[in-house]
Amino acid sequence: MRRSLRAKNKLGFINGILSKPKHLDDPLLELWERCNDMVVSWLHNSISLSLQSSVLFVDNTQDIWLDLEARFSHQNGPRIYQLKKAMAALLQEHDSVSTYFGKLKSLWDELSMYDPFPTCKCGAMKTLLDRYQQDCVL
Repeated sequence: MRRSLRAKNKLGFINGILSKPKHLDDPLLELWERCNDMVVSWLHNSISLSLQSSVLFVDNTQDIWLDLEARFSHQNGPRIYQLKKAMAALLQEHDSVSTYFGKLKSLWDELSMYDPFPTCKCGAMKTLLDRYQQDCVL
């Protein structure tokens, strides 16, 4: 969803950069409301019906996004377990190397989405990242 909003130059509506103008006489208010309504519509059409009902009456894009983020951004322990189990059980068998690597890479990518590494600017994470890369090679 972020990629789609970034491509349409609307990412600022969910991250708070493009906030609603405060004054009713602001000439940008009507434009902001129109774009916000469009992004709200995109969000509603992108989520399941059961989720739509919980954000149906929320008019602000950022509020919808924060609600959905609060629900789904937590680590998903069972899914992390499933991914690690699938990686351990994955065999190349009759697949080509590129097909096998594609399957493995998709598991790595999904795992990194659910269980991301913390960011560090001091360099202390280098050892941990090196160990992770070694695990990926193995």
